[in-house]
Amino acid sequence: MKITIIGVVPPCPRCQRIYDLTVEAVNELDAKAEIRKIAYDSDEAKQFGRVGTAHDIAEWAQMKIEWSKIWDIAAEGWSPELDNLMMPCKERAGIEGWLMTPVLLLDDKVIVMGYVPDKDYIKAAISRHYTQGETDI
Repeated sequence: MKITIIGVVPPCPRCQRIYDLTVEAVNELDAKAEIRKIAYDSDEAKQFGRVGTAHDIAEWAQMKIEWSKIWDIAAEGWSPELDNLMMPCKERAGIEGWLMTPVLLLDDKVIVMGYVPDKDYIKAAISRHYTQGETDI
């Protein structure tokens, strides 16, 4: 199984958190997987569509976001509050067909984008894919 995380390089707190949780999930499941990180602005990432950060999405969609609060929270690391503040960007990205970092792919299929799921969600996605060849949860 090929697992890819599309994110910011160097990683932002959200991109690092989803990577760490994915590594933990793979190890706990004893799954055989190659885990890779690729930059959201790389040609490789662009093969999956228009990919951007929350800031990019807000700019593309001309959304007004209170960035100072987001940067203050991000400086402390990942938190659910950080994801919640960026949720309007994630929702808009979904409507427009864009991908927002972080993006988690299993064998090139988007499983998660725009937020950090809990480890159990990641484990369930990997487990279903690994045992049944399914990736939709």
